Amino acid sequence: MLTPEHGQAFRNFYDAMRDSALDDKTRTLVGLAASLAVGCEP
Repeated sequence: MLTPEHGQAFRNFYDAMRDSALDDKTRTLVGLAASLAVGCEP
């Protein structure tokens, strides 16, 4: 699944985005782009 490095990067990203000022649609698109960038399939 995820390597420890990818898992940590995802947790850091999640923590940064959780309380973001971005709207839900933008937050979803950014999350999707980030997962695709590290090789995950949605």
